[in-house]
Amino acid sequence: MTINEKISCCRKSNGYSQEALAELLGVSRQSVSKWETGEGMPEIGKLLPIANCFHVTTDWLLNDDADFPYTPPATLPLTPAQPSVKESKANQYYKKYGWLIGIAGIVYGLLFSAGIIPFLTGVTQGLKQNGDSAVLKAFLAVPIVVGIVALALITGGIIFLVRYLKKYPRRGKQDEQNSSSV
Repeated sequence: MTINEKISCCRKSNGYSQEALAELLGVSRQSVSKWETGEGMPEIGKLLPIANCFHVTTDWLLNDDADFPYTPPATLPLTPAQPSVKESKANQYYKKYGWLIGIAGIVYGLLFSAGIIPFLTGVTQGLKQNGDSAVLKAFLAVPIVVGIVALALITGGIIFLVRYLKKYPRRGKQDEQNSSSV
Protein backbone atom coordinates (compact mmCIF):
# COMPACT_ATOMS: atom_id res chain seq x y z
CA MET A 1 0.00 0.00 0.00
CA THR A 2 1.49 3.34 -1.05
CA ILE A 3 1.49 6.57 0.92
CA ASN A 4 -1.31 8.05 -1.19
CA GLU A 5 -3.55 5.05 -0.49
CA LYS A 6 -2.70 5.22 3.21
CA ILE A 7 -3.53 8.92 3.44
CA SER A 8 -6.85 8.33 1.70
CA CYS A 9 -7.80 5.31 3.83
CA CYS A 10 -6.72 6.94 7.09
CA ARG A 11 -8.55 10.15 6.28
CA LYS A 12 -11.77 8.28 5.55
CA SER A 13 -11.49 5.95 8.54
CA ASN A 14 -10.90 8.94 10.86
CA GLY A 15 -13.94 10.72 9.41
CA TYR A 16 -12.08 13.69 7.95
CA SER A 17 -13.13 15.38 4.74
CA GLN A 18 -10.31 16.52 2.47
CA GLU A 19 -11.11 20.09 3.48
CA ALA A 20 -11.00 19.30 7.22
CA LEU A 21 -7.69 17.47 6.91
CA ALA A 22 -6.26 20.30 4.84
CA GLU A 23 -7.27 22.81 7.51
CA LEU A 24 -5.66 20.72 10.26
CA LEU A 25 -2.42 20.49 8.31
CA GLY A 26 -2.37 24.07 7.05
CA VAL A 27 -2.50 23.14 3.35
CA SER A 28 -5.08 23.50 0.60
CA ARG A 29 -7.76 20.91 -0.14
CA GLN A 30 -6.20 20.51 -3.57
CA SER A 31 -2.92 19.43 -1.94
CA VAL A 32 -4.69 16.68 -0.01
CA SER A 33 -6.44 15.60 -3.21
CA LYS A 34 -3.12 15.43 -5.07
CA TRP A 35 -1.58 13.36 -2.26
CA GLU A 36 -4.46 10.90 -2.39
CA THR A 37 -4.43 10.54 -6.17
CA GLY A 38 -0.65 10.17 -6.29
CA GLU A 39 -0.19 13.36 -8.32
CA GLY A 40 1.90 14.86 -5.52
CA MET A 41 3.62 13.95 -2.28
CA PRO A 42 3.41 15.71 1.08
CA GLU A 43 6.36 17.89 2.01
CA ILE A 44 8.72 16.27 4.49
CA GLY A 45 7.64 18.80 7.13
CA LYS A 46 4.02 17.63 6.82
CA LEU A 47 4.73 13.92 7.41
CA LEU A 48 4.81 14.16 11.21
CA PRO A 49 1.60 16.23 11.43
CA ILE A 50 -0.10 13.75 9.05
CA ALA A 51 1.07 10.83 11.20
CA ASN A 52 -0.16 12.59 14.36
CA CYS A 53 -3.59 13.25 12.82
CA PHE A 54 -4.01 9.57 11.98
CA HIS A 55 -2.34 8.14 15.14
CA VAL A 56 0.28 6.34 13.06
CA THR A 57 4.05 6.47 12.75
CA THR A 58 5.89 8.19 9.94
CA ASP A 59 7.67 4.88 9.34
CA TRP A 60 4.33 3.21 8.62
CA LEU A 61 3.29 6.04 6.31
CA LEU A 62 6.49 5.83 4.26
CA ASN A 63 6.83 2.02 4.18
CA ASP A 64 5.04 0.71 1.08
CA ASP A 65 5.15 -2.86 2.46
CA ALA A 66 2.94 -2.02 5.44
CA ASP A 67 -0.76 -2.69 4.97
CA PHE A 68 -3.92 -1.04 6.16
CA PRO A 69 -5.24 -1.05 8.87
CA TYR A 70 -2.35 0.22 10.91
CA THR A 71 -1.20 -1.99 13.76
CA PRO A 72 1.02 -0.10 16.20
CA PRO A 73 4.23 -1.70 17.44
CA ALA A 74 3.93 -3.17 20.93
CA THR A 75 6.75 -0.97 22.26
CA LEU A 76 5.26 2.29 21.03
CA PRO A 77 2.75 3.77 23.47
CA LEU A 78 0.02 5.63 21.62
CA THR A 79 -0.99 8.94 23.11
CA PRO A 80 -3.95 10.98 22.05
CA ALA A 81 -3.08 13.00 18.98
CA GLN A 82 -1.94 16.50 19.70
CA PRO A 83 -3.14 19.22 17.39
CA SER A 84 -0.83 18.91 14.42
CA VAL A 85 -0.57 22.61 13.69
CA LYS A 86 -0.53 24.95 16.66
CA GLU A 87 -1.55 28.51 16.07
CA SER A 88 1.22 30.92 16.91
CA LYS A 89 0.52 33.90 19.12
CA ALA A 90 1.06 36.20 16.14
CA ASN A 91 -1.51 34.27 14.10
CA GLN A 92 -4.00 34.41 16.98
CA TYR A 93 -3.57 38.20 17.23
CA TYR A 94 -3.87 38.53 13.46
CA LYS A 95 -7.07 36.48 13.49
CA LYS A 96 -8.50 38.61 16.29
CA TYR A 97 -7.27 42.10 15.36
CA GLY A 98 -6.16 41.85 11.71
CA TRP A 99 -9.12 43.84 10.49
CA LEU A 100 -7.67 46.85 12.33
CA ILE A 101 -4.73 46.93 9.90
CA GLY A 102 -7.10 47.45 6.98
CA ILE A 103 -9.10 50.09 8.84
CA ALA A 104 -5.88 51.84 9.91
CA GLY A 105 -4.68 52.00 6.29
CA ILE A 106 -7.94 53.55 5.19
CA VAL A 107 -8.03 56.04 8.08
CA TYR A 108 -4.36 57.04 7.63
CA GLY A 109 -4.96 57.56 3.92
CA LEU A 110 -7.99 59.76 4.59
CA LEU A 111 -6.25 61.72 7.36
CA PHE A 112 -3.15 62.13 5.25
CA SER A 113 -5.09 63.52 2.33
CA ALA A 114 -7.42 65.62 4.52
CA GLY A 115 -4.56 67.10 6.56
CA ILE A 116 -2.16 67.83 3.75
CA ILE A 117 -4.58 69.45 1.28
CA PRO A 118 -5.38 72.53 3.42
CA PHE A 119 -1.66 72.91 4.15
CA LEU A 120 -0.79 72.76 0.46
CA THR A 121 -3.51 75.18 -0.56
CA GLY A 122 -2.30 77.65 2.08
CA VAL A 123 1.29 77.38 0.87
CA THR A 124 0.30 77.75 -2.79
CA GLN A 125 -1.79 80.83 -1.97
CA GLY A 126 1.23 82.36 -0.24
CA LEU A 127 3.49 81.57 -3.20
CA LYS A 128 0.98 83.11 -5.63
CA GLN A 129 0.92 86.34 -3.63
CA ASN A 130 4.74 86.50 -3.57
CA GLY A 131 4.93 85.89 -7.33
CA ASP A 132 7.36 82.93 -7.23
CA SER A 133 6.01 81.16 -10.31
CA ALA A 134 8.96 78.74 -10.69
CA VAL A 135 8.68 77.59 -7.09
CA LEU A 136 4.90 77.44 -7.46
CA LYS A 137 5.10 75.16 -10.51
CA ALA A 138 7.53 72.84 -8.75
CA PHE A 139 5.43 72.84 -5.62
CA LEU A 140 2.24 71.93 -7.50
CA ALA A 141 3.70 68.45 -8.16
CA VAL A 142 3.53 67.75 -4.41
CA PRO A 143 -0.28 67.40 -4.27
CA ILE A 144 -0.11 64.78 -7.02
CA VAL A 145 2.43 62.74 -5.04
CA VAL A 146 0.43 63.21 -1.84
CA GLY A 147 -2.74 62.12 -3.63
CA ILE A 148 -1.03 58.99 -4.93
CA VAL A 149 0.28 58.10 -1.45
CA ALA A 150 -3.15 58.68 0.12
CA LEU A 151 -4.84 56.64 -2.60
CA ALA A 152 -2.32 53.83 -2.13
CA LEU A 153 -2.96 53.78 1.64
CA ILE A 154 -6.73 53.73 1.18
CA THR A 155 -6.64 51.10 -1.57
CA GLY A 156 -4.17 48.94 0.36
CA GLY A 157 -6.36 49.16 3.45
CA ILE A 158 -9.46 48.16 1.51
CA ILE A 159 -7.69 45.23 -0.18
CA PHE A 160 -6.26 44.03 3.14
CA LEU A 161 -9.65 44.31 4.83
CA VAL A 162 -11.43 42.39 2.06
CA ARG A 163 -8.82 39.60 2.11
CA TYR A 164 -9.01 39.40 5.90
CA LEU A 165 -12.80 39.16 5.87
CA LYS A 166 -12.70 36.43 3.21
CA LYS A 167 -10.19 34.42 5.27
CA TYR A 168 -11.93 34.98 8.60
CA PRO A 169 -15.64 35.63 7.96
CA ARG A 170 -17.53 37.14 10.87
CA ARG A 171 -20.22 34.95 12.33
CA GLY A 172 -23.57 36.28 13.38
CA LYS A 173 -24.73 36.35 16.99
CA GLN A 174 -26.94 33.33 16.34
CA ASP A 175 -23.93 31.25 15.22
CA GLU A 176 -21.84 32.42 18.18
CA GLN A 177 -24.58 31.41 20.64
CA ASN A 178 -24.96 28.01 18.98
CA SER A 179 -21.21 27.31 19.09
CA SER A 180 -20.87 28.46 22.73
CA SER A 181 -23.74 26.29 23.93
CA VAL A 182 -22.31 23.13 22.34
